[in-house]
Amino acid sequence: MNGVFQRVENINEKLKLVGVYTGGIAAVAMMLIIVADVFMRNVFTSPISGTYEIVQFFLMPLAIFPALAYTYSSGVLPRLGELVEKAPQGFKKVSTWVILIIEIIIFTLLTIYGWKFAMAGVSDQMAVAVGGKLTPVYPVYFLIPIGFGLIVIEVLLSAIRPFVKRNKK
Repeated sequence: MNGVFQRVENINEKLKLVGVYTGGIAAVAMMLIIVADVFMRNVFTSPISGTYEIVQFFLMPLAIFPALAYTYSSGVLPRLGELVEKAPQGFKKVSTWVILIIEIIIFTLLTIYGWKFAMAGVSDQMAVAVGGKLTPVYPVYFLIPIGFGLIVIEVLLSAIRPFVKRNKK
């Protein structure tokens, strides 16, 4: 059990790093394209066509959704568990499990409805006008269920981790 759990955790860590790098590259690309657009607009009075759409529909989702699991696991985001840190030990144990179950339910629902949204985008062939041409945007919609699905995996691993550590001892 420990070996399988360790392999799953290693794969999860690698997926989170891929998400962070993807988000970082998208953020840098977003900054560069915005700077180039502002430069072109102010110096040559001719903005880059489609900059707003590229940033809004492609780069922003790429910067946010792949990095969600890493952000969640790193503790940057506030969690419900922080509310019960000063509570009695018995209440902490019960509330920790209740919060984990709530998190699993919420992020599972976000994953399911994100998937439905992505599939609706595929069936409707969603596209946006970028520089006068229609560009499909529905592939980006799959980042939503992927990002929330990785959070579900992270929450499940954090729920299982104490049992695996207890069995190691």
